[in-house]
Amino acid sequence: MPTPISLTETQFLAIVNASAALCPADRDGFIAAVAAALQGQTIVGDGTIGRVVRDCQLKFPHPEVERVPPRWARDKPRYERASRRAF
Repeated sequence: MPTPISLTETQFLAIVNASAALCPADRDGFIAAVAAALQGQTIVGDGTIGRVVRDCQLKFPHPEVERVPPRWARDKPRYERASRRAF
């Protein structure tokens, strides 16, 4: 049975907040990967948490935000929705 990892509340919140940047389906796997990486550490400090979180976040894809240009930067108006006045 693995030995429990003792974390301060701040360290635990840093891990949970880092998982919030991922897709909800990847969050449990991310926390498991962080726990597995911290398992062999004898001293767990804030710097260790930061390095492990950074390394584990690189293994999981981040969701891409859809970029829509502002309406004043468009060449043509977009007509994907009908106006309420049209009916």
